[in-house]
Amino acid sequence: MFLQKRVINGKTYTYVGHSFRIGKKIKKVSFILHKDEEGYNEKIIERIAKERASYFEKHFQTYFSPDEIAEIETEKVFYQIFYNLLDTKSKEEILAEFVRLFLANSMELEGSTITSQLAEDIERKKKISLPDSEVQLYHNSKRVLLKAMDSEFRSVIQFKHFHKEIYESIYSHAGKFKNQVNTFGYMEKAVTIPPQEVREKLKKALQEYKKRDVYPFLRPLLFHLHYQKVHPFADGNSRLGRILLVAQMCKLNYPPLMFKGDMNFQIRETLVEYCNRNNLDFCRFSMEQYLNTSKKFWRPMIKKFLFK
Repeated sequence: MFLQKRVINGKTYTYVGHSFRIGKKIKKVSFILHKDEEGYNEKIIERIAKERASYFEKHFQTYFSPDEIAEIETEKVFYQIFYNLLDTKSKEEILAEFVRLFLANSMELEGSTITSQLAEDIERKKKISLPDSEVQLYHNSKRVLLKAMDSEFRSVIQFKHFHKEIYESIYSHAGKFKNQVNTFGYMEKAVTIPPQEVREKLKKALQEYKKRDVYPFLRPLLFHLHYQKVHPFADGNSRLGRILLVAQMCKLNYPPLMFKGDMNFQIRETLVEYCNRNNLDFCRFSMEQYLNTSKKFWRPMIKKFLFK
């Protein structure tokens, strides 16, 4: 990626040169770094996304339709191009805001009373009326999320370490795999893996995640489904699972998704459907949240810092 200035009709424009790969082919395009040229840039992004979608549909296990893949890749291309143009401080500010909102919503999904404003108060070390355990969980989860974003997943031991770091002094079983069968869900309970199979199934899920013949966006979603079916710990599986999902998306250069705090029922029901019937509705539900997060968080935040 490189920047080049051109003067056209007395007006100076900054062009962004970018190379992208479709299979073995490398193509070059130019974007205009000016807020009045968003339409021009979007046409190029759409073309790249459609080419990527066509390639993935032909050569990978995808699950999603070509049109859905094009939508997914459109958000990825925008994120890859323009987020990477920002200076380090701007990136850090955007990431910090995402982490705060993600954690507040993730904790609400588990029944916490932490709101995005309370999460901001925690960050600023203001006096708040919350149980110490909630504040500790927030800090622990943030530390693990940032660590996971910067890690390559190589072994199941990492998941034990992450679980221990989140729940140490909160759960007596922090960092320990379950010793009896557990379930989750509402009306219908999910059938999960027996304790004696946890290590083997997690290891297999990790191997599946590393397969290169599966559409990249789909890989972390399938891993999340496999992880939830294993449900390796007595408690605290979902919170860690969402952290792993976001970290994996970041490593694959997708703008990470955020589940809203009032989506507990939808998330659990789609996970139960997978555990009991191998239904992949969770993947499409996650795609919808990914597109929503990108359009309502990542794009506006990137533009705010890009054109300030």
